[in-house]
Amino acid sequence: MNLVQLLEQAVLRDPHHPCLMHKQDGQWQTLTYQAFWENVLHFAAGIRKCGVRPGDKVAILAANRPEWAIADYALLALGAVVVPVYPTLPRDQVLFILDNAEVSHIVVEDAAQYEKIMQPWPPNLRLAVVMRDQTMPRTPQRRWLPFWDVVRLGQPPFTTDPVDPAAIPDDHLATIVHTSGTSGRPKGVMLSHRNIVHNVQASLQLLPVDPADISLSYLPLSHIFERTVGQFAALSSGATVAYAESIDALRDNLLEVRPTILVTVPRLLEKVYAGIQQQLARVPKPVRRRLEASLSGDKTTGLTYRLVNRLVYDKLRAGLGGRVRVIVSGGAALSPEIARFYTRAGIPVHEGYGMTEAAPVIAANPAGANRPGTVGVPLPGVQVRLAEDGELLVRGPNVMMGYYRAPDETEEAMRGGWLHTGDIAVMEDGYLRIVDRKKNILVLATGKNVAPGPVETAIALSPYVSSAVLIGDGRKYVTCLVSPDLHALGTLAEKLGLKGGPAEWVRHPAVHRLYAEEIRRAVEGFAPFEQPKRAVLLPEEFSIEGGQLTPTLKVRNQIIMRRYGAEIEGMYAGTDYLSIFEDGADDPPVPPAPGLPGPTGASSADSVAPRAAPSESPAAQARRFPRRRWAVAGGIGLCLLTAGAAAVAAVRGPARLWNLPALVRQMAGTNEDINGANGQIVRHLQDIDALAARAPQMAGQLNQVNQSIARDRNTLARLDDLSRQEVALSQQFLTLAQSMKTDLQAISASSQTQKSALAAMGGTAGQVVSDAGHLASVNQEMAQKLGEAGRRTHAVNQAIP
Repeated sequence: MNLVQLLEQAVLRDPHHPCLMHKQDGQWQTLTYQAFWENVLHFAAGIRKCGVRPGDKVAILAANRPEWAIADYALLALGAVVVPVYPTLPRDQVLFILDNAEVSHIVVEDAAQYEKIMQPWPPNLRLAVVMRDQTMPRTPQRRWLPFWDVVRLGQPPFTTDPVDPAAIPDDHLATIVHTSGTSGRPKGVMLSHRNIVHNVQASLQLLPVDPADISLSYLPLSHIFERTVGQFAALSSGATVAYAESIDALRDNLLEVRPTILVTVPRLLEKVYAGIQQQLARVPKPVRRRLEASLSGDKTTGLTYRLVNRLVYDKLRAGLGGRVRVIVSGGAALSPEIARFYTRAGIPVHEGYGMTEAAPVIAANPAGANRPGTVGVPLPGVQVRLAEDGELLVRGPNVMMGYYRAPDETEEAMRGGWLHTGDIAVMEDGYLRIVDRKKNILVLATGKNVAPGPVETAIALSPYVSSAVLIGDGRKYVTCLVSPDLHALGTLAEKLGLKGGPAEWVRHPAVHRLYAEEIRRAVEGFAPFEQPKRAVLLPEEFSIEGGQLTPTLKVRNQIIMRRYGAEIEGMYAGTDYLSIFEDGADDPPVPPAPGLPGPTGASSADSVAPRAAPSESPAAQARRFPRRRWAVAGGIGLCLLTAGAAAVAAVRGPARLWNLPALVRQMAGTNEDINGANGQIVRHLQDIDALAARAPQMAGQLNQVNQSIARDRNTLARLDDLSRQEVALSQQFLTLAQSMKTDLQAISASSQTQKSALAAMGGTAGQVVSDAGHLASVNQEMAQKLGEAGRRTHAVNQAIP
């Protein structure tokens, strides 16, 4: 079975179900499965009339939109090879891919993308098809056609020769996807229909999708992760895919579409998490500490959790549209802290792992058995093992055919019949945990090995940090480059009254102290030799346009090292840097400047105040909690007393300060009022204690309810599996019935022919019988005549002497 046949099955199941959604002129437009399928077949027939033949390489250079999916499926149905190109790539990289893949035709989005192939025009390129042709200049001589003109060219009466997707074998080359190229030139990964079909079907076994699901697609379809999971898997399941307008409009699109599934990379989840941390920074310190403790804990009951659910989780769910049931994260490592945070909010994040060479999913966390901190279990049918140095090796039907026009690189990647991923991994109870890229491991001059990924991820969790890059290969100790979150840095600069721009802000001592403390807090849980001793705060965010990030938002380490080489050497030389753990991991923290917000936006006093030990037992917290309540009540009373005295002094003024007895009497009356208020506070706190005493009983009841819900979910999952099996059997029965119908029709036609032949034979036999009877009569008559002649001859013989 090929990829187009997977789509065809979904079309046959429910042709009128919404397939694709996109926003046009401020309104969401819907394309049904039947309409989408017809456009696919028409575009395939039309582009064939334009000269595309099976095996031809056709590129797609566009942002996500319905025309992208139509062109993709149409070219696959025709037997052409799709070459996706990231729309954010500059001209030279686009031309490299077109030349490397020997592209003969290209589908581009608009005039801006068409401009990238104009000068020079690639030598192998014959024709371009433009999706948004209204952006193109109207010139008499052109090498392009409007997209929808090609669709019309494939409609009757312009063509009467429909495309047959079933004619494409599953081992046929489907696509050439170029790797992001974090270190060097990208390579063209060749994937067959079988590679991707297996990946789709195996992934759906771990994370099922059904027609009621709606996915909001914002990652580029030129990324194999989004194309396989967000397009091929979703549409083969009969779900609806809505295309986000842009990254900037993603927040509004989430509220408008209200998706149930979100396929994403960790960067989006990290940004949302950082935003929540910034919001928490504005909460008073005592309340914030309790909220943070609940956010990082596993309790899903109790008064504090209900408060967190109302203040944080409800807003998070609402901000994602209110219906997200699962988030699929891939493309880069996800912090376990963030995965657990979303899971506690009722939105499980299922992290997966893969690479372009594996079409791309290798492992994923299955539904109902999610383990944050791991990338899940290998897909059904995919084999994995660890080499002696810990490198993950993969073998299975999803592994690539090879690199296009690069046999040496193919042989190197497929040594011994196993795909060498280049990632160091650990296997724990059947679940994979990725340590880091093998080539990224830092080997210090001391002989210690440091995996930079987890440390970089921990630092990037700060709301003030966009990206971090660890340095230390061949050095005595680890350092890091820090790219700031410019929005958070700008807000901080405004609070501090700083002038100028990022280049001036990152050199301010107060900003240095804040970032040093942020990094120190982020890495305090790592081994001392893994903690960066120094850092450089850069004045810019890493970006795709700047060349520091790949289109999948991975850091290009080699480019970073070259671009910031002078800063790195200056840091190690001790001329310009932030001091983090210079004299060792046990240095006391450096307090921020007075009035400077701390790591979570607190004042300087907050940032140096001792924090409760995270290992404190629940019993100790319970013993400390009533005392805290009384302390809070006393503090409130003291505040009210002070406020009362200040109010009296303000009203009476300095001239009346000599009347101290009257002032004391008035303060005494005010104090009685304060005591009454304190009594009410104490009674309310006692009521809270009574409610807290009932919490264990309520927790037990809620636990029973949760267990019942879990059993129901398991039952529904089994029913869903049975339903899917029933649908599959129904499809098999339908195919068998159609085959039997064809055979019976052939037998019927043959029987009719035999009946006619038998009738003709019966007529012939009757004629033969009739002729035989007539012949018998003639023979009898002849016999009589011969007898008479014999008698006469005998008489004559008697008469002759």
